[in-house]
Amino acid sequence: MDNGILSRQNSPENIRLLAAQRSLYSQAKKIAAVQAFLAGLVPVVGAIAVALKPDVDVWAALTGIVVAFVDTAWLDPRQSRLRNLGAKAQEDFDCNVLLLPWNDALAGRHPEPEEIHEAATGHSPSSAAPLEDWYPRAVSTLPLYQGRLICQRTNCWWDSKLRQRYSNWVVLMMSVLSVCVFVLGLLRGMSLQKFVLAVMAPLLPAALWAAREWQRQRETALESDRLKQYSESLWDRMVRDKVTEPEVSRLARELQDAILVRRRQGAPIFDWVYQRLRRKQEEQMNVGAERMVNEIRPGNGTAAK
Repeated sequence: MDNGILSRQNSPENIRLLAAQRSLYSQAKKIAAVQAFLAGLVPVVGAIAVALKPDVDVWAALTGIVVAFVDTAWLDPRQSRLRNLGAKAQEDFDCNVLLLPWNDALAGRHPEPEEIHEAATGHSPSSAAPLEDWYPRAVSTLPLYQGRLICQRTNCWWDSKLRQRYSNWVVLMMSVLSVCVFVLGLLRGMSLQKFVLAVMAPLLPAALWAAREWQRQRETALESDRLKQYSESLWDRMVRDKVTEPEVSRLARELQDAILVRRRQGAPIFDWVYQRLRRKQEEQMNVGAERMVNEIRPGNGTAAK
């Protein structure tokens, strides 16, 4: 039995959609990196500079004001537009590969071919993050409606795990930087008033960025985890013959709607984080998919329907 997921996901048309998605998300991540630099590193450098040279405190405060304005007025809207277009490209890929109907009411029109072409041509292939075999190969042995559900569950698991790990890194890095600045202020013998005005105030944008980034990533991770649990619940009902194939397909489209919303709203994760964790998570992903396939293969107590 071959449900066609493997061949469809590696077709030129769908690889082009993945390339466009990767390029659009990469652009959004670059803007996020600029935001992190402006809202995080620049104030930290300013705080350290004030600790070493107190008479630059006015310039450090002015820098914080400018950074906040640029981030709110230009960078955040631009990042959001790229992220939304990337989510639509990914949705187009999923609908093609998993044979799901396109939801016009939620997704709107399909991405324009010109947009996909422009974005795809901007993608630089990487051996560290290939586009082929996007979903686990093990799902090819199941009927489409079963393999589709494993792919959706895998998508939710991957996103949740990646964001949980990244958010923990954000907290750790910000904590280390804050302690370093605090210790430096003590070593310089600064008074409490001077320390708060000259060091803590310029450091505030960095702390706010870290708190916002942690909150965004954790909220999205929790939503992905909720969707993963829902897909697992649906899978269990299907294994026990508690739900019919047409009902599974209908609920799979509803699950895909929730995945699309999550993609639109989720804050981007830097490419280096994804590439660093990809190999480990891919191994775990394949193990999880294989386990689910074994649950429903003939000879394992439940016949494939």
